[in-house]
Amino acid sequence: MTPTIYEFRVEGRLPGHCREAFCGMHLEEVPAGLVLRAAVIDESHLLGIVSELRMLGVSLVFMGPSTRPDRTIPRRSSRLSTGSRTRRGARRLSRQAL
Repeated sequence: MTPTIYEFRVEGRLPGHCREAFCGMHLEEVPAGLVLRAAVIDESHLLGIVSELRMLGVSLVFMGPSTRPDRTIPRRSSRLSTGSRTRRGARRLSRQAL
């Protein structure tokens, strides 16, 4: 299956310690908040990213295929946000934010 580049627009900014949860994703600060772009492999990968945003308390404004195909995202050999190790890291980060 060919990965699709997705955009995740969120309200506000991500604290520095939360950015670690999204390593491998392109982060772009825009006036209205933050845009994250990533190559999404399948539906479970997509839901894993959304779940991670939710666990960190980030408000998701928009999610969909990227309208900027000129943006290249480095492909990773493993999925982001779907492994238990990544979930534990996100939980640890969200606890630190409190």
